[in-house]
Formats: sequence, structure tokens, C-alpha cells
Amino acid sequence: MRLSLILGLTGLCLVGATNAANTPQLPQPLTLHKALEWAEQFNPTLLAARIELRRREGVAEHADVAVPSNPQLELGTARREPDGGGSSTTDIDVRLSQEFWIAGQGGLRERAAQSRLAGGRAQLDFLASATRARVRAAFLQALVAERAVATATDVFRVNSDLDSYAKKRLEAGKANRLEANTARIGVGRAQALLAQAENRWTQAHLALAELLAVDPGDPITLQGKLSPAPLKLPNQTVLLRRAIERRGDLAAAAEEVNASQEELKLARRQIVPNLRVFGTYGQEENSTITGGGLSFELPLLHRFGGERKQAAAELDAALLQRDILQLVVRRQVLSALADYEAARARVAALGDEVVAAARQNSELTQIAYEAGELGAPALTAAQDTLINTRRDYIDALDALVASGTDLERATGGLLVMDNAAGGASPE
Repeated sequence: MRLSLILGLTGLCLVGATNAANTPQLPQPLTLHKALEWAEQFNPTLLAARIELRRREGVAEHADVAVPSNPQLELGTARREPDGGGSSTTDIDVRLSQEFWIAGQGGLRERAAQSRLAGGRAQLDFLASATRARVRAAFLQALVAERAVATATDVFRVNSDLDSYAKKRLEAGKANRLEANTARIGVGRAQALLAQAENRWTQAHLALAELLAVDPGDPITLQGKLSPAPLKLPNQTVLLRRAIERRGDLAAAAEEVNASQEELKLARRQIVPNLRVFGTYGQEENSTITGGGLSFELPLLHRFGGERKQAAAELDAALLQRDILQLVVRRQVLSALADYEAARARVAALGDEVVAAARQNSELTQIAYEAGELGAPALTAAQDTLINTRRDYIDALDALVASGTDLERATGGLLVMDNAAGGASPE
């Protein structure tokens, strides 16, 4: 009994170890390239789109048939007993029939299904492009969050050093309470800035984990230095035209219009009944009987008016959706373009030199304070400048990443923000 239990537990452990070994593991440390590759395989949105595409493939396969249904075979038998006596006979009846389209309904069904299949492929392409942009945004924003934590940590250290020095001066009677309180306030503000940065880091990693479909509790170590390259933008007219040509969801909307047009034609032809051709074979009283014929429904009571109205409304809805989407795409491109140009100007105005100058001013103010040349107001001004400048710079970087990847998504991947110094150009 004990041996069986031990063997059973050992088997479970081996199975668990085998399953764990077969489960794909997220590469660590994670580069942007690896993150994009992983999302291409495991992102839930893309997995759902591929499943939907398989469903449409099945619908298209089902629609690609030569006739509406399979042949129908009917068999019948009856025993005949003569009234005046005599030997009995057995009657046999065999009927084979096949239904045919006679108004091109089969071709219309097939073309509608093929259009929806093409639309599914176009939609998958768009979702793949949009997912790449979202993963790129999440990865780069996680790098921004790491820089925010490093910046906030540095600000906290500077203010903590100043606070310690102010306390010593106060204890030695060389400073007043106002100066000590000012230094303490700076530490509190720096602590708040650090807490905010750490939360930004946590939320950025959770957003990335969601896109990669990994356990949000598992750590993700990123490899890479934040260095978003400037996009090389064509003129606005060219950008809009190429974005509209490239967007897969617009192509999918156009295919939906095509499918709805075919279905409206099909609804109009439903009034034409299908033709059923049949042949018969029978034996009665030792006589052989063969024959054949045609049959079809008479469209007298059900005229398919509701089906035609429904198909016409669905076509109008598809046309409206396509036209609205074209306007939405134009608005998305123009909005993302404006945001990107503004963010790029903000980053240029608040570059590393400006941040370094604010850091240097804080250090010079502290030196002057220690020399007795400046008092509490100068400390407050230096703290405000350092904290606000670094926070504004981090926010500008975050806006640059968000707007750049929004532009990638809006243009269907035409523009891609590379995290490199070499620049990015339209694909």
C-alpha cells in the first residue's frame, strides 16, 4: 500500500515536471523583439481572431457545394393479397431524387462566404498590426516607468541628504526651524514622487503581462534602454492615403459590403424555387415500373419578403460601417499625428540637458545654503524646479511613446517607432 502510494506520487510529480517543461516560458530578460514575437503567438485577441478565421473557413467550405443537399433515397415495400385467393405478391418502390439550384443561388452563397473569409484575413492582419503597436507601447512605457523610478529615487536621495544636513544645522543652532521644515517638506514630496513612480512601474508591467498573456504575478525583467527614434513622416495627404490603403479593418469592412451585396442578391432569388429531379423504380404484381419527374415548391404563401428586407438592411448597415470607419481612420491618424508632434516638441524642450541643469541648480543651491548664502525660499524654489522638471520630462517621454505607437496603430503599421538611435521610416 505504502509502495503504491509512493509510486503514484512519483508519477504525478513526473507528469507535472513534464508539463512544466513543455509549457513555453517567457524569455528573460525580455527584449522588445522577443515581446513582439511572443505576443504574435499568445496574445488572446490574436488567438480569438484566428479561431474566428477557422470558423469562416468552415463556412466557406460548407458553401462550396454543387447542389443544395445530398441525394435522397426512398424505399418502400408492400405485400399484396388477392381478394379471391391465390398466391400473394410483394410490391417494391424505389425513389431517388436530387435537388438543384436553378437561379445561381449556390454561386451567390459561395461568393458571400469567400468575401467574409477574405474579410476575416484582413481583420486578422489589422489586429496583428494593432497588437504589435500595443505591445510596443507597453514595453516602451515600462522602460519609461523604470526611468521614472530611477529619477524619483535620485530626487529622494538629494532631498534626504539636504534634510539630514538641515537637521544637523538646526541641532547646532546654525539654522532656524523654517529651513529645517523646508528641507523636510522636500523629502515628503520626493517620497510621494517615488511612490507614484513605483506605481507607474507596477501598472506598466501589468499592462505588458496582459498583452503577453502571462501570469501578472510573475516578474518580467526588461532588457533595453529607452531611446525612441524620431519617425520620418510623409506629408499629411500621403500619410492619410497610405494609411487608408493599409488598414486591414477597412479592407475587412469592404469585404463585408461585398458579402452583404451577394446575400441581398441571394435573398431576391429565393423566390425562384429549387428544382428536384427524381427517378422511380417499382415492381407490382410481377410488373416492372420505371419513371421519373420533376418537383418544386410553389412560392405562393411564403414570398420571402422578410428575407429581402433583412438582407437590404444588413447591406445598408455594412455600407454605413465602412463609411464611418473611413472617417474614424482619418481622425485617428490626424489626432495621433498632432499628439506625436506635440510630444516630440515637449521632449526636445525638456531634454537631458534641461534635466541636468535642474539637477545642477539643486546641487548649487544646496552648496550655497550650506555656505549660508541662501535660505529657505531658495531651497523651495530649487526643489520645485528639480521635481517638476523631472516629472514633466518623464510625462513627455510617456506621451511620445503613446502618440508614436498610436500613430503606428492608426496607420496600420505604416509608421513604426523603433527604440533605437537610427530613426524609423515607413515600412
